[in-house]
Amino acid sequence: MAYSVTLTGPGPWGFRLQGGKDFNMPLTISRITPGSKAAQSQMNQGDLVVAIDGVNTDSMTHLEAQNKIKSASHNLSLTLQK
Repeated sequence: MAYSVTLTGPGPWGFRLQGGKDFNMPLTISRITPGSKAAQSQMNQGDLVVAIDGVNTDSMTHLEAQNKIKSASHNLSLTLQK
């Protein structure tokens, strides 16, 4: 079940990613910092990151995903899957 989360910027957003095309693993949320913007949304550890700011993550490396998240200065829009 996919759902969207928009975190209001600026960062830090309060979550860590793992995986990516370079690891042959889907991008997933590996950690959420308690009290952070991510913790106040419906995000959960283990959720798959389907898209970052509307860009599909299927072919993204870990670094590309990190850079895409870092470049979001005002709002960060994520499409996640449980």
